[in-house]
Amino acid sequence: MLHRHPAFWEHPEQFDPERFTPARAVGRPRFAHFPFGGGPRRCIGQNLAMLEMLTVLAMMAQAYEFHLVPAHPVEPEALITLRPRHGLLMTLCHR
Repeated sequence: MLHRHPAFWEHPEQFDPERFTPARAVGRPRFAHFPFGGGPRRCIGQNLAMLEMLTVLAMMAQAYEFHLVPAHPVEPEALITLRPRHGLLMTLCHR
C-alpha cells in the first residue's frame, strides 16, 4: 500500500519511472519507497533479485548497442564510488 499511497505519489497507479528523479523526490519521505522492506523482515529474495537484474542487463548489452543521448552532460561525481552526476541517458539500437 505504501508504494501506491496518493499522499506520496502523483498518479500512484500509473507506471512513471520519472517519479524517482531527484527533482521529483524533493520533499518525499525517505522511506516512501523501499521495495525489499527493511529490518528483520526484509525480503529474503533481495540478493537474488539484484543478481537477476545484472543478468538481464548483461543480456541486453549483448542484444543492443547503447548510445549516449547527444547533449546530455556527463560529469563525474565522487561519492563512495565514482558515478555520473546526472545519470547516463541512452538510446538502444538492435545489434
